[in-house]
Amino acid sequence: MIKLLKKQWFVGLSIIATMIMVFFINFWIMSLELSWLYTSDNLLSISLNQYNNGFNYIFAFILMVFFYVTILPILFSGLIILRKKSKGLLIQAFVLLAFVISLIVFQSLTSYLPLLASILIIVNIVLLLCVFTLIILRIKQSKNVTKPKTKEVKTVHSHNTNIPLTTYFINIIAYAILITTFFIPIYTWVKPGPDYDAIMINVLFSGDSSVINLIYFLVNITVFIVISLYLVEIMSSYIFDKDKFISQSKKFIKSVFIITSLFFLVGLVVDISYAILYEETITSISYIPMALMFIVVFYNALLMGKYKTINQVIVKEKKKKFYHFEPLLYVFLLTAITVLMNFLAIIKFDIVSGGYSHFVNLTGFDILRDYASLEEGYRIAAYLLVVMFITVGFCLVVSITSYLSKSKRFYSIVKVSTIVNVFFVFIVGISGYYFQIARDINKAIVIDMADFYGVTITNTSALSYTVATDAIYGLIASIVILIIMFMRKAFDREEMSLLETAAIDNSNATVSKEIEEETIQDFDPCYSFTELDLKTEIYNKDLLERKKLIVKEPTLHALVQFVVDYAKNSRLHLSYTPEDIATFVAGLGASKLSILQGMSGTGKTSLPKIFSEAIYGNCDIIEVESSWKDKNELLGYYNEFSKIYTPKKFTLALYKARLNKEIFTFILLDEMNLSRIEYYFSDFFSLMESEENQRELKLVNINLSRKEEDKDIDYLCLENGHTLRIPENVWFIGTANRDESTFVISDKVYDRAHTMNFTKRAPKVRNYSDPIEKQYYDYKIMNDLFNNAKQNKSFDAEQSELIKSVEELLAPYNISFGNRILGQIEDFVTIYKGCFINEDVESEAVEKILLSKVVSKLEVKTIEDKEKLEVQFRKLNLLACAEFIKHLDED
Repeated sequence: MIKLLKKQWFVGLSIIATMIMVFFINFWIMSLELSWLYTSDNLLSISLNQYNNGFNYIFAFILMVFFYVTILPILFSGLIILRKKSKGLLIQAFVLLAFVISLIVFQSLTSYLPLLASILIIVNIVLLLCVFTLIILRIKQSKNVTKPKTKEVKTVHSHNTNIPLTTYFINIIAYAILITTFFIPIYTWVKPGPDYDAIMINVLFSGDSSVINLIYFLVNITVFIVISLYLVEIMSSYIFDKDKFISQSKKFIKSVFIITSLFFLVGLVVDISYAILYEETITSISYIPMALMFIVVFYNALLMGKYKTINQVIVKEKKKKFYHFEPLLYVFLLTAITVLMNFLAIIKFDIVSGGYSHFVNLTGFDILRDYASLEEGYRIAAYLLVVMFITVGFCLVVSITSYLSKSKRFYSIVKVSTIVNVFFVFIVGISGYYFQIARDINKAIVIDMADFYGVTITNTSALSYTVATDAIYGLIASIVILIIMFMRKAFDREEMSLLETAAIDNSNATVSKEIEEETIQDFDPCYSFTELDLKTEIYNKDLLERKKLIVKEPTLHALVQFVVDYAKNSRLHLSYTPEDIATFVAGLGASKLSILQGMSGTGKTSLPKIFSEAIYGNCDIIEVESSWKDKNELLGYYNEFSKIYTPKKFTLALYKARLNKEIFTFILLDEMNLSRIEYYFSDFFSLMESEENQRELKLVNINLSRKEEDKDIDYLCLENGHTLRIPENVWFIGTANRDESTFVISDKVYDRAHTMNFTKRAPKVRNYSDPIEKQYYDYKIMNDLFNNAKQNKSFDAEQSELIKSVEELLAPYNISFGNRILGQIEDFVTIYKGCFINEDVESEAVEKILLSKVVSKLEVKTIEDKEKLEVQFRKLNLLACAEFIKHLDED
């Protein structure tokens, strides 16, 4: 599916189809019978009522006009897609979105639409979000196509971890929490009769006519649509730029957290306001979305911390032995003091009446619990305490998340959290003294409060009382923590980025001497190699499983027949003849590079895949791109700035093969002639001329090793930290199409490779049976089969009269036989003959190799008398070669 989403034509068609669907759903909504006064009418019919100038009719008329205007985006969308203009599609999508929003506003104000219409409106919003997603994908695809190709510069390893995928799911969870704000009551009004729940979605579905709830709904739906569009932009980055995706996701989660916090605060303010102003009983569970977002924010902070650990170089200063966790510990202590202070008696009443003393102690939690029944001043105190709990809780959460995410603003956040905690402790303490100072303001209040807490006062005229507070102890504890922080110089830690540090080092040599040289802790310059190294145990277990199926008495003939049967009975039911498999096997024995060429759909790619599957080998597929110009497209790049080496799939396949030396391995270059093979594969041609134990690639000019706990750890398959040997168990296979989009393969490539031509579609398999079990042919078995066949040579190319005759016929066209080609012909014919028992296939093998390696070069030659040359090849009984010559230049 992801591959399809990268195709512009598919995305374009999906946009048109979705827009058409939105239009017809809008038409459905306009055609539905209204649910209230106009049960026999719909929006289209009442909009045509010319004799009524009421608001509803005018609004319906505007909707009808707007609806017909939305037809234009559908009509022009196809033309815009053909012209590959995506911004026009964006405007059209906004027009459709504006119409849907108009429907929402109409329903919110009138409640005339039926329940089905409200559901369809929600469906249209979802569809339009899909449209915006596809349009943004298409815009980014266009940018990727038009911008010039540059070398990849990657300074991070996030692509090699599950961080982007985990972040993707966190975004979805945060978005789901945001949606809950429509379904969770902002507040519940407890009153005689049914309680009233201020649920915003009721405005759309149940016709809630409350003005306050209507305003909440319209504001929330506006914020929701904006956040949804932002999420669409973020999600599209997941495909094209995962680092940008992670960065934007962090902002998205913060935004949702702020929105849910505001949702909670609105519910809280309504609760307190109704209690203070109207003495109504209001409850609220609007804290639920914010509480859920607390969990999301914490987990995301842990994830961002891991992300930064992977992607950042840590600078360590030895001058200051400072524990990074210590400032956060102080925030914990101050927050604990702020909360625990509410267990103290913020207001203490000692009431003396009739010779008896009565004590009433009000803790912070008592005030919060009983504020609705207390005097107005205590309600204000309760409001202050609520604000205090919210603020210090928020500061604690931000401090923890900044610590976990390794934010460079951590120390500034700690300072702010410290100031906030001390400020509220001071305010609460002062408020306690306020009641002590103002004790004579209203004795009636004290009498009422004493009665509320069960204290009976017999003689109110002789009443006397004193007011005290224990809040001072919390203030003293906070001051002690502050003194410790100043003594520990908790605020002296400077925040400094790596670039800022480097700038100071360059400008001031004296300062640079005081800072320890930068050291890298747990630094991995090639995480991809580390991942493969860590899989060694898995590979060893896999090898033991393969050895359980090792072939007992291997022969070339048995190998060929087994692969034919395995392919026929496989899940794909592939049809290959013994001659096809024998040609492929003989080519593997003759050269380490095989080229399978021909038209599409003839089984070129399937052959090496099913062969390696049958013999329990490995086959790694590398997709060649038309932009490849040099060997770095195969090997990868080293970034001098970040000290990171980013290997390509080809290099990783070689590395993996080195870790699995016993397994016969194919590295398949799919559509290898999309770019000129000599550009990116020339170094490997030179390597193949060397002895197998001397074939090596120098990947970088420095030594690569990873650091773990100040120890250098070498990569298992790199020699001297920079060189990778070409494993002996690797064969390179290339598939090549022959059409106008590909390059012609040169003689240099043909001379070094075995070529196998696919000229016709394989017949359909009909008489297949159940799949058969694999047989394990390891590298040693395969290599021994090839070497044993070569040692028992029964064909001498130099003495072959047929070879000499073909060489004479091709001499006028400057086509000759070098020693390399003669050696490959001998190896091919010998191995091909070994694939058949008691059959004379020598002439067949000679013709196959002559056609693929020699006669095929006539394609680029000018032949004056093609018919004569064809007859001469027929006289040599080389009928396939004669047919090839006959059809030359027919295109």
